[in-house]
Amino acid sequence: MAFGISRTPSDPSVKYGDHPMKPWAERTREEAHLLNPSFCCVTIASACSGYTESCGQTLSFALAFMVLPIILHKHTRESLPRTSRTSVPAWLQEHAEARIGFHERLMALQPFTREAMLYGLTFNWIAIGDSGGIQCIAPNSLINRSIRSLEGDAQDCVSRAHFLGKWFSTTTSTETTMALWGIRP
Repeated sequence: MAFGISRTPSDPSVKYGDHPMKPWAERTREEAHLLNPSFCCVTIASACSGYTESCGQTLSFALAFMVLPIILHKHTRESLPRTSRTSVPAWLQEHAEARIGFHERLMALQPFTREAMLYGLTFNWIAIGDSGGIQCIAPNSLINRSIRSLEGDAQDCVSRAHFLGKWFSTTTSTETTMALWGIRP
């Protein structure tokens, strides 16, 4: 089954591998708002769009899992450079604190990333490309409309995700990007 789903998406006890998803009724208000699959999907789709726009390739499956832990962490998101001319290695050297707790955030957000990607595949926001990467198939106008409909931090998350996708495209490989952030594929 796709993404290791052990039950149908409508089942309230959906599991992704060893990570059971909480039924909606059991999610805190903050969790339900910030980590809802629609918002997370738009954030990942925005990163995919930025990546493809910059280099013409699909965002690797592994890099897609890095989007939410970087973008949803306010301090990291706000300290990202404003231009992709700043290299990822140089920025991480100046902002070493971005790596602190990154692995833990990545692991904690992994089920939400999977849930968002399943949502995106179901509702035609993203697709799996021939190379196995994630591509945004939603038109840019839809992403831009989504950004305009959001406010504050939510709007910033989706906008900065687009930048993050572009920025990721400047590194030589997925493995290099992951190693720079202190994780392995």
